[in-house]
Amino acid sequence: MNNLKDTSKNSFSMKSAITQRIDSVRARMKVGDKGHGTRHITSTRRFSFLLMLVFSIFIFVSCSSTKTETPAEVTPAAPPAQTAESEVPDSYREITFPAFQYGVPHPDSFRVQITDSITGYIVEDKTLPLVQFTAYFKESTVPDSIRDRAAADMLSVMFRRGGADSISAQKLEDSLEFISAEISSSLSAFQSSFSINTLSKDFEGTMRLARQILTKPAFEKKVLDVQKNGFIDAFRRRYETPAQTLFALKNHVNYENNPRLWDAHDTEYQALTSADLKRLARGKFKKDRIIFALSGDVNKDSVIVFLKKYFEEWQSTAAPGKEVQPLKFVNKPGIYVTDKEITQANIALNQPFLKRPHPDYYPAAVASFILGGGGFSSRLTTRIRSDEGLAYSIYSHVDNNYRDTGLTTIALQTKVESTALALRLIEEEIEKLAAQGPSAEELALAKNALIESLPGLFDSPESTAQIFASDELLGKSKDHYSDYINSIQAVTAEQVKTMIRRYFSREKMTVSIVAPAAQLKELEPFTLVPADSLEFR
Repeated sequence: MNNLKDTSKNSFSMKSAITQRIDSVRARMKVGDKGHGTRHITSTRRFSFLLMLVFSIFIFVSCSSTKTETPAEVTPAAPPAQTAESEVPDSYREITFPAFQYGVPHPDSFRVQITDSITGYIVEDKTLPLVQFTAYFKESTVPDSIRDRAAADMLSVMFRRGGADSISAQKLEDSLEFISAEISSSLSAFQSSFSINTLSKDFEGTMRLARQILTKPAFEKKVLDVQKNGFIDAFRRRYETPAQTLFALKNHVNYENNPRLWDAHDTEYQALTSADLKRLARGKFKKDRIIFALSGDVNKDSVIVFLKKYFEEWQSTAAPGKEVQPLKFVNKPGIYVTDKEITQANIALNQPFLKRPHPDYYPAAVASFILGGGGFSSRLTTRIRSDEGLAYSIYSHVDNNYRDTGLTTIALQTKVESTALALRLIEEEIEKLAAQGPSAEELALAKNALIESLPGLFDSPESTAQIFASDELLGKSKDHYSDYINSIQAVTAEQVKTMIRRYFSREKMTVSIVAPAAQLKELEPFTLVPADSLEFR
């Protein structure tokens, strides 16, 4: 700026000097020869024009030559590197990339010990003034009766909506809305949990609210009546969509009856009282074993002090735990149909799989990826969708289950009239892969894709904290994810063939179909399963 000011000042001085020179010449012209006045005036105008032209050129050159200082923090960009023409590949397929390298986070970097029975994982993140907290309680919720099944279904939402002894349901709603916070809870056969999501400045206050509603719930009748209507409506519409019907049919033909699978009806929901919920809630969220996940804008040392005092004040009446009965399979392969007037048949093929940890899991995961889990690179998608145009989506899947023996699955939707053809092509692809195995390219792609998906598990502080907390609850090794990479890399083509034969055998599969039964003559004989018989009771 100083340089520009100096240039402007010098230009003004020069202009003044030139103007004075022009005025002097004009004065002399006035006192000159009267007879040559016209010629003198014309000459003067030409002279003035030339001087002004010189002045303009001077100003332009002065401004152009002015140097502007470059701020210290700005570095001029280097000229782009020149790539030799011989280094440019002819096709994108020839582009090579360095080998994928990923440093898997280790749980010890985030694990903290509050007491002998309370541990957790804290991942600090200062980018936003938010905190996410989830606490997992190692306990089971399995009903003894259908009435308890209905109460258990409603407990999760009623803990949050029903208020507490020290705060009404309406005041709770107003308080959480005012600070833009959320509290939620969940109860299942193996664990209970609660979560909060709040601004960091409201973290401690929201945690105290959560403790009130979880340890001293009120389950107000007015709120209960509203929630009962929602559950009743959902029950009456339970088979409105083919997907809901298929889910029920799949469970019905694969599993034996078990209290964990019981379905409450609208009459059970209608008969519930606050006393039923309080009886079943007694002893929930107890301190026997707690693992938590905390992420966000917190100070690790300070929040540990807070949590220690917080859980010291946690009060919950202990209740004797129950042994959870594992799910057992009916194990009756065949074709099962629930009649529904739709144009797209909804189909699921299932077979009993395994319970983790198990040495077959990783080879089976690679095999499933090649068969149908790898999207457009998988064999089922290529054959059924791309080549034949029979389905928009088809996939295979292997359950990652540490609690029960899981299932392998192949699922798709196709036109009702093409159901038999689609099933025949699926069987062909299974037999081909089991007999010939994968190509070297298919095997490499499956391994790379599964390994390179690993960073997605840790894509946020919240995900990192929660995955380590749930892993500890399941008893996974601290080196689980490092072992995962090595296990996937070790899978061979021969193992893939074995896994397909073992876990995707059409002779061992149940085939569940929701479609108009009258249009499935090609599939006979099959077992017709009415929709009103799908519930477990």
